[in-house]
Amino acid sequence: MKFRWVKRAFTTPGNERLVLVQAAKAALAAMLAWLVSTTLLGLPQAFLAPYAAIFVVESTVTGSLRTSGQQVASVASAVLLAALVDLVVPWRTAAIGIATLLGLLIGRLRFYGDSGYWVGITAMLILAWGTGNDPYLLGDRLLETVLGVGIGTAVNALLFPPFYARPARESAERLADQFAGLLREIAEHLRGNGDPDDPPNWPVRAREAEKLVRKAETAIAYSRKSKRFNARRRAIDEHGPTERHRRLLLGLRASWPHLHEIADTLHATENSDNPFSHPDERSRRVLADLLDGLADIVQGSHVEQTKRRCTGLLAELTETASPGLAAMVLPARRMFQELGGR
Repeated sequence: MKFRWVKRAFTTPGNERLVLVQAAKAALAAMLAWLVSTTLLGLPQAFLAPYAAIFVVESTVTGSLRTSGQQVASVASAVLLAALVDLVVPWRTAAIGIATLLGLLIGRLRFYGDSGYWVGITAMLILAWGTGNDPYLLGDRLLETVLGVGIGTAVNALLFPPFYARPARESAERLADQFAGLLREIAEHLRGNGDPDDPPNWPVRAREAEKLVRKAETAIAYSRKSKRFNARRRAIDEHGPTERHRRLLLGLRASWPHLHEIADTLHATENSDNPFSHPDERSRRVLADLLDGLADIVQGSHVEQTKRRCTGLLAELTETASPGLAAMVLPARRMFQELGGR
C-alpha cells in the first residue's frame, strides 16, 4: 500500500506528489533556517527558526503569507508576556502557570488564527529556560521567528509553489460524467432496456450527486485560492478548471434537485400498481430522448445543436397529455433551463 502511494507520488501528478513535494520543501526550509540562524548569525538557541519555517510551508502561498504574520505575532506576544510575568512574579513555578494560562487565553483571539495556541506554550518555554528577564535572548527569539517564517515563506512561494488545478478540473469532470451517466441510465430504462430484475437506485445516486457537487465546488474554490500570489499561474490556467467547468458546476448545482425529483417520481411510478400513473410508450421515448440530450449538454457534446433538439422535445412533451408524465416534465424543463437552455 505504501509502495503504491510512493509510486504514484513519483509517476502521477496528483495529491500524493503534492504531499511529497510540500514535505520536502518543509524539510529544506527547516535546514536553511537552522544553518542561517546558527552558522551565519550565531544565535544561541535557534530552534524557533526551523520550527517557524516548517509551519509556514502551507498548502497555498496565501496560506504561507497569512501564517507567517500569525507566527510572528504569536511569538512576539509570547516574548512580551514572558517578560512581563517574569517581572511581576518572582517564583518561576507560579510564573510558568500564569504565563501559560494567560497565553492560552490570549491566543484564542481570532487575530492569531491557528498559531494562537503557541502563545502560551512559547511563553512557558521561555520562562522554563530562565530567560524571561534577558532582553537579548528575548530579542534573539523574535529574530529567529522572523528569520524562520521568512525562509519558509520564500521556499513555499518560489520553489514549486503549490496549486490545485488538476484536482479541481478532475472533480468537475467526474461530477459531469456521473450526472450524465445517471441521466442516460434513466433514459435507457424509460425505453425498456433496463434490467427488470435489478431495481433502480436512482434516488440514492441522485443524493450522491449532491455530495459530488459540493466536493467539486470546494475543489474549484481551493484552486482559485491557490492561484493568488502564485508564480505558476500559467500552469494553473492550463491544467485547472476552465470557465466552462465553472458554468457547468453552477448549472449542476442548481440542477441536482430536479434530477432527484425525476428519479424519485420515476421510481415511484415504476413501483405503482395504478396503470393510469404510467406514461405511454411514446411519451417515455420522448422523455428518454430529452434526458439523453441533457446528458449531452452536461458533457459538452454539440451543445447548441442539442439545445435546439431539447427545446423541440420539451414542446412535444408539453403537448402530450400522458398520465404520470407531468411530474417528470416540469423538473426536466427546469434542469434544461439551469444547464443553459434559457
